[in-house]
Amino acid sequence: MRAFWVAIGLVAVSASVVDAGFQAWTVDTEDDPFSKGTRVTVDFMSSLRSGVLFICDSAESGLLIRAIPGFAHEPILKGIVPKIEIAIDGKLLFGQDGETGAVGDNLAISQTMLSPDNAKNFATAFSAAAKQIAIKDGISDRPHLLTARGSTKAGKALVACMDRQKP
Repeated sequence: MRAFWVAIGLVAVSASVVDAGFQAWTVDTEDDPFSKGTRVTVDFMSSLRSGVLFICDSAESGLLIRAIPGFAHEPILKGIVPKIEIAIDGKLLFGQDGETGAVGDNLAISQTMLSPDNAKNFATAFSAAAKQIAIKDGISDRPHLLTARGSTKAGKALVACMDRQKP
């Protein structure tokens, strides 16, 4: 009988580990030996193939936003200049032109490097989000509608990274 409860406990632990990082914002901070800065990566995985990623490097300027809608990259996407729009808690912050590409197993992406002003405004609003972060990637048929769960901690890490960036 004890083996049964041990097995149930292992299944519960492994199920929670598998679920970690899905449907919530996570943050990873590490020193980058190439740029000599601190790299902060914030991500939200919607599925195994889709999600959103923010990358800040304290040795650079601005913030990279990358949306991965989950479908395969097609050559026709090379000619598209997507307008990436961001809304937090129902309020549109801004829209900025981006570029398309592919990552991983040929997954399509839409990305833009936010200007320092847009990056700072975004990170401040992101860390104060109460309900939803919405990102329109310019190549999908619908926006990424993401919960704000975990955005306070992740947003504070982004703000701290940008505070260390040189103007």
